Amino acid sequence: MSALAYAISFEDAVRAGFEQPFWDGQVTRLLAEAGGGRVVDLGSGDGAVAGMAGESIEEYLALDLSPPADLPHVAHDLRDGLGPVGPAPFDLYLGTYGVASHLDPAELDRLLGDIAAHGRPGSVVALEALGLYSLEWPRLWDTEPGGARALPYRLAQDVMVHPWLPHELAARFERAGLRFTGAIDRTVQFGPKAGEGRYWPGLPHLRPALGALLTGEDERLDEFTQSLPPLPVAPAAAVHQGLAARRRRLVERSGGLSARELAQQLWSLEPATGEGYGHGLLAVGRVA
Repeated sequence: MSALAYAISFEDAVRAGFEQPFWDGQVTRLLAEAGGGRVVDLGSGDGAVAGMAGESIEEYLALDLSPPADLPHVAHDLRDGLGPVGPAPFDLYLGTYGVASHLDPAELDRLLGDIAAHGRPGSVVALEALGLYSLEWPRLWDTEPGGARALPYRLAQDVMVHPWLPHELAARFERAGLRFTGAIDRTVQFGPKAGEGRYWPGLPHLRPALGALLTGEDERLDEFTQSLPPLPVAPAAAVHQGLAARRRRLVERSGGLSARELAQQLWSLEPATGEGYGHGLLAVGRVA
């Protein structure tokens, strides 16, 4: 796959208003845990991580098929491992916005092994994958890792992605020589592919409706009160159905709130889970 397939900078009101602040907080926390400020940004895209966490980032390297030219960078395909990043270990090996799911299982294993060999004891490794139990693709919920779980995902072109569960990532971290320390779900309700109908029909268009609220428009409230379509019988279905019920109650009782205040309260319903229910699943570990 060429860099052109990935040459898209997805930006909307939800990313700017909620997801970027999430990442800023995570980068700050992860750097504090790492005890140092050297960061390699794996699959860096536009290099937004370089501007996060205030002054905590002391040295930054963007690693991407098409890295930002105005930042320290190496052009490299992560499917070939960590690549030519120099001999000095980093304090934080970071991959945001689902980058781990752009690798197949064998490629992910290679990257993790390279990081384990390159890092120092205590270096933090934080790679985000796509969550298997996301509302966006219920047809994958009962699949095993491998080809049956891969699906086409539209960026500039279709690229293949592979969602994960935390215990699967934990096993891969440990096998590579990394100590797995936990996982965090990101954007459980408002994944960008929900509502498109490509992976599962009948889902509400929650993300554009939330984005409209953030810009002061409240004409799409019916998206938040819409019932979910039938879902596969699985614990994940109960999580997503429960969130739909809470959204409905919140909107029905939201008289007097401004559009932006309602958006904030809807986002506050996001559960503090780490089971693969979100669009993103941030897996964290340390070099042993």
